[in-house]
This record gives sequence, C-alpha cells and structure tokens, in this order.
Amino acid sequence: MPNIIMLHRNNQAGQKLVNLLSESIKELKHKDSYILGIPFIEISISTENSIKRTLNSEASIKNCMERETMSQMLELSGISFGQRAGETIIKYYDVLIFDMNTISIRVRGKDSTSKYIKEADSGKVAEIARKTIYVMGLDYGMVTIALTGKRKIRVMDIFDSPELRKKDMNALVNKIVLLTNQGYPRINPDNEIKMGADPEFMLFNARSGKMIAASDFFPREGIIGCDNIRVPNRQQRPVAEVRPNPATSPRELTDNIKSALSSANKLAPYRNVCWVAGSHPLSGYSIGGHIHFSNIVINFALLRALDNYLGIIVFLIEDPASASRRRKKYGHLADIRLKPYGGFEYRTLGSWLITPEITCAILCLAKIVAEHYFELSNVYLNDTEALQAFYQGNQEHFRPLFSKIWKEISRTTTFNDYREELKVIPAMIENKVTWDEGLDLKVTWKIEGRSRKNYSANKNKSAVIANRSSARQRSNTNRSRSSRPSSSRTNSSPIHNTRIQP
Repeated sequence: MPNIIMLHRNNQAGQKLVNLLSESIKELKHKDSYILGIPFIEISISTENSIKRTLNSEASIKNCMERETMSQMLELSGISFGQRAGETIIKYYDVLIFDMNTISIRVRGKDSTSKYIKEADSGKVAEIARKTIYVMGLDYGMVTIALTGKRKIRVMDIFDSPELRKKDMNALVNKIVLLTNQGYPRINPDNEIKMGADPEFMLFNARSGKMIAASDFFPREGIIGCDNIRVPNRQQRPVAEVRPNPATSPRELTDNIKSALSSANKLAPYRNVCWVAGSHPLSGYSIGGHIHFSNIVINFALLRALDNYLGIIVFLIEDPASASRRRKKYGHLADIRLKPYGGFEYRTLGSWLITPEITCAILCLAKIVAEHYFELSNVYLNDTEALQAFYQGNQEHFRPLFSKIWKEISRTTTFNDYREELKVIPAMIENKVTWDEGLDLKVTWKIEGRSRKNYSANKNKSAVIANRSSARQRSNTNRSRSSRPSSSRTNSSPIHNTRIQP
C-alpha cells in the first residue's frame, strides 16, 4: 500500500513533476486517472515511515471544478470570491501554496507586467491563499487574488494543477521529497507535545444582570488577565483570560487552570459577581477557548484533524445558537495563530471552561488528535452542506457521524490513557446535552474561599485597584520561576443545577 498519493492533472507540469520525483524517490509509481472526464495522473509513493497522506483528494479537486461551489464554500468561510459589479482591479497576485507553505507570489499589474515578491511584502494575501487552499480541501495549488481600487481582497480563481516556472517546480519537488523522507517530524523528537491554553470568561452582576468589565478586577498580564477587546468608547476591557502554565499532560493543564481560577477569585471575591464561559454568554461579546501546541510542526493534515476530530466533537456539545452567533466573526475552521515560541494556537473553539470535566475532556481529546493526526485522516467538512451546517449551528447534520468519528479516535493507542476523562463527551452527545453557558464557574469548579461580600463599582474601586497592583507584582515575580501546578482537580458532575441567568 502506498503511503502518499497525489493527484495532478495530466498536463505539462504533471509530466514534469513525475519525472523529477522519479529521480529522487525510488518507490514511486504513477498511472492515468480521470476525474469527471478530465485526465489526471495518480502518483503513488511508498515510504518506510508511518505517514499516510493524500495530496489533493478527488473530492477537493471536484470542489474546484465548479465556480458556484468555490463561491459558496469560500463565502461561508469568510473569504470573498469574485469581482463585484463596478469594482476596478488594481493588481493580481498568483500565490503558490503547498501544505501551509508559500512557495511563491507573483504580482501582475494592469500593464501586463509581473514580478515575484516575498511573502513578508504581502502577508495578508498569502494568509488568504493558504486558507483558500485549505477550505477547498486541497493540499497544493495556486490561488489568484485580486486587489480592488477600494483595497478589498477577492479570490478570483483556484488552480489545483498549475503550470509552474522551473524554480517553483523544483521547490514543490523538494517539499514532496522532504515529506516522503521525514513524515511528520517533531521539532524535538525526544520531547512530548506540550499544550497550553488561554480560555476566556466574562463577569456579570447576578442581581442586575449587567456585564462587569474584567479590567475592574484583573491586570492586563499574569495568569489571570484581560483580553485586548475594549468596551466601545471606554477604556474598560470586558473579557477575562486564563493563562495557565503549559504542560505535556492535559490533566496537569486542567489543574493549572483551576489554580489560575483560584487566583482570580482572590482578585474578585464577591458573591454577586458571576463568571460565565461558552461562545457568546453575554449579549454583544464572543469568547474563545484557544489551545496552544508546541513541539509539533503545523501542516494541513494536522489542521484538518483538529477541525474534523476536535472541532466537530466540541461543536456537538456546545450551545448551537450561541456558537453560531460567535462564528459570524470568530471561530472559523482552521483558525490558527503562529506563536513566537515556535508553536501555534488553535482558535476555532468557544470557551470550554464551563465545568472542569468538560475542560479536561476537551484537552485530553486535543492531545490525542495532536499525537495521532496522521491516523485521523477522514474529512467531514469538505463540502458546502457541511460548512453551512457548521456555521449555522446545525448539530443534526453531524450527529450521525459521531459514532464513526469516536470509533476512529478510540482506536488510537493514547485513547486508553484518557478513557475515564473522555466519558463525558459521548454521554453528552448521545443524550443530546449541550453545555450551559449560564453556569457560574465558581460553582462548577468548586472554587474555595467564596466571599459573602457584594461588589459595588464605586464602593469597591480602591480595593480593586490595590488587588490589581498586587497581582501585577506577583505576575512579574512569577515570570522568573516556574509555578508548581495544583493537584486538586475536581470530580463534580459535568452537568450542574446551579445556574444564574444573566
């Protein structure tokens, strides 16, 4: 059985690709194939490593054969497709992508002149091209992007098998040879994948139902801080962010989150202040549960596994109405941010802080997917209907797929390590239970030391400022030494009755 299969149109570039790959890869075979009557070459490569990969699947190529399908899939994903009536085009960009990597960018002007530029000179264009290739299900291709007179960026066309200049063809061959030889390398093969997180939550007054800004209690930096979003026309920052110490164990990371929440309670020790999580727990504000990964190389295969085996599972337990409101602006599929330490942040999920059991289960699932993504290769989000269901919160579209997805996950060697923690997920999905965004995190996480004092913005202002200053000093001190994680992960039920309606 071949480890890598690649489909390429039987054009001049396809023939050249086969010839060059044959010079570097001994175990390579190719044969003629047809997709909707169009001749293709199916390239098969056998390797000694565990990699299994299809580059440009038949389904993804079919997606790119219909402009209506391209338009629908891209627009659902927040990418503008096609020129609008009356728009003028200033220039075009032809961006060649292979597996998250930008191989080249060619700029074409009105006068038919063209030149190649560096990715650093047009990072936004490269980012949109990468996302376009991903959304269509491709692993490799060229995206033509237009810049309009009003500085709008539009995707104009997608080519799954473009003709290439010699330099780009050689770069493509080198990428495929590297994938064949290395498989899915770790940055440091001797170290485990490390995970971190910065899930968000919001605060409100239990009596009035009004939102209370996180910046009323928490400093900007530290294990508990404020997100950068501000209240319109004010300096207040409404969203609180938990920044626990990272860990290789999802159980330890959950403990670190509880430790951080306990620190938050010292800064906001008021019984009438409720903490809530989810996707859109308070009107006008969306929050997320971002998960960080390091010591692993990001590629389209990993990203697709996260979307299809983590994103869909969380989609089936989140509040669908709240999640669909969030996804009008945040939480698109494949939403990642590269980090300066060499890892990346997966930003698709809403804030899963609802209960410690849900938190730990999702972090355990994330660890399994990251460790075994080369085994979790099925794609369930590769057509217009699936994307529409995801962004509109239609859980019934994916519910019939759950048993198949869960069976694939349960076959991984790491699954048994987290079997107990993961039980809450099938229990919720099979019983059609979704998380409750009205639950107070201080109750569900059993945060000790809850005060009987009530918070009043004017009355408690000086105490809050003093607490924030003290927290900032502790944060600066803790940066120079590692914090020992808490070992008091709670075992309360994932579904609680203590709910306060905002």
